[in-house]
Amino acid sequence: MTNVAQNTQKILEKDLHEKFTFYGKNALKWKRKCTILLPEIAKYRIWEKKGFSSIYEYAAKLAGINNASVNVALWAMRKIEDKPELKRVVEEKGIEIIRPIANIATPETAAFWAEKAMGMSKNTLAAYAKEYKKSELGSPCADSKNYYENQTLFSDLSVEQITMDLSPETAEQLQKLKGQGNWNELMQKLLQAYQARVEAKKPIPQENAKRYVPAKIEKYVLAKTNNTCAFPGCTKEYKYLHHTWRFALTKTHDPDTLIPLCKPHERLAHAGLIENENQPPENWKIKLEADKTSEKWLKVDKWVAEHYAGKNAGT
Repeated sequence: MTNVAQNTQKILEKDLHEKFTFYGKNALKWKRKCTILLPEIAKYRIWEKKGFSSIYEYAAKLAGINNASVNVALWAMRKIEDKPELKRVVEEKGIEIIRPIANIATPETAAFWAEKAMGMSKNTLAAYAKEYKKSELGSPCADSKNYYENQTLFSDLSVEQITMDLSPETAEQLQKLKGQGNWNELMQKLLQAYQARVEAKKPIPQENAKRYVPAKIEKYVLAKTNNTCAFPGCTKEYKYLHHTWRFALTKTHDPDTLIPLCKPHERLAHAGLIENENQPPENWKIKLEADKTSEKWLKVDKWVAEHYAGKNAGT
């Protein structure tokens, strides 16, 4: 194939891709508009008057909306019928994005949640909403504090029951170690022993470093949580090693401030929505709003958040 023919084919392929992407985006836009109309279609039984056997057939044949999406749309749109701010979010990003907040948004907090939904993915919004629901404080619009104090972060009870599947040998060994004591005391001793063993291998911080995290530091950091996200109450596997002081500002890999996080909690960190981020993770809680005057925000998080928001557009 000649160079001219190759260039012609590349131009054709590029044109086809751009057209397909453009049409696809517009198809999503119009499907979202159809979704918003479904509650009214159901209310007036328009599907029946137009000769369809059900609203599901009506939605599938006329708009390509499947049964599950119809159910979600009817439920969610009913929840936000008095919240125009969230309806606009649905038009922009689809019905799925508001599922985590449909039950907790009120007319007074709709603008707050709309702003969060527009800047977050569904999973990040779900993580934020989960922490929000743990709080006992009132509406962000009615409260003057900048964050919710998660007083019920783990439990209102003094103890929490955990069920474990153990081999008979392991169970017998634990029973002997417990002896006449109680399980809580034994677990505390085992945790302290594990933590002491991990701390004994703590490496020194690496300053003036490159982006790559040294293996010794990574191993130590992950051992502290056994490869689990360090955000309080989260048991997801970590995805990122997060620099709480921001690597771009310090050029340092510090084992005390390098924290394993799952994707949603890493996104919340770069959205500036974690209070006490420079403290150990057990002191972390969510904020209502980011401090957009901080050095972290102005020099790092602002740009990271914009990058993520761009990736989340329409999702």
